Amino acid sequence: MRATVLIFALAAAAWAGELPGQSIRRALFELKEMDMHLHAGLERGAGLDPWLDLAVADGRKVIVVLDHLELYRPSDRKKTFAVTYPTGPAGHKALMDDLDALAARRKDVILFKGWEVYEGELDTGVEPDPMRMADVIGWHISPNHSGQPPDGGTLIKRIRQILEIQKRFPVPMIVFHPFTMRLEHIQRKAKAAGRDVKAILPGEYRFFTARQQAEVAHLLQGTSVYIEISNAQAQYINDPACREALIADIKSLVEAGVQFTVSTDNHSVASAKKPFVPVEYTSLYGVTPFNTNTIVRELLAMKAKRGLIRGASGK
Repeated sequence: MRATVLIFALAAAAWAGELPGQSIRRALFELKEMDMHLHAGLERGAGLDPWLDLAVADGRKVIVVLDHLELYRPSDRKKTFAVTYPTGPAGHKALMDDLDALAARRKDVILFKGWEVYEGELDTGVEPDPMRMADVIGWHISPNHSGQPPDGGTLIKRIRQILEIQKRFPVPMIVFHPFTMRLEHIQRKAKAAGRDVKAILPGEYRFFTARQQAEVAHLLQGTSVYIEISNAQAQYINDPACREALIADIKSLVEAGVQFTVSTDNHSVASAKKPFVPVEYTSLYGVTPFNTNTIVRELLAMKAKRGLIRGASGK
């Protein structure tokens, strides 16, 4: 009888989205403690350990360290960086070896490694070998879309493509900064045309229609694809029109059960020295530790499984 009651209780908890342990506040990482998008390759602003020290000093406890994959192609490396890695496969391996060594020696933060990949590669084809090295793959949504900003239709197309490519590369994937890329595009175009940015109405900023929001929620239900809420939002929420549009676009996704990540997307020491306070904007949408820790649980489980496999093989 007790076993039957327990089974029904667990089933009810699962149905309500409250599996055992998920409601224990101390079992979760707080928003400020997570950064699922920190550049730690060619674009990092310091040596690896000092770079991580800046994040840890500001409270980070779990981080995805990554770099732009296209920067390792000779044709796309258009500038000189203070940090050096080779191009091509040698560069991929050198970076990932550095990130593995960093994760092994740091006892004050949990690290996962990944790549940020330009969204256009979902159309033209991806580079498979470096993709297989990653714990996480993030897809860079760009502000440049044939003269038009990214919107709900763009995101739906990309999510469908990501779900398909994830069958080849079965790791958690993140849609990076979609909302701020739209805002950036619209404001940049307005300034170029001599428009007053303060005159832009919320409707022009809106990313989704209600139907598109529902489709995104349906596509992402039960998947390992997440939407990023990046720190770039901090620069927009003080504009009333941007703020209204962001709330309308994101809050409905939260209420529909979409899972998110939070990140600094830091590239420079100057940015890394600024406090990361994601609650300033996530609180507007209802994004909490409960819908941003799912990817962390998933990554920890995958890491534990890999450890078991290595242990069984004796490697």
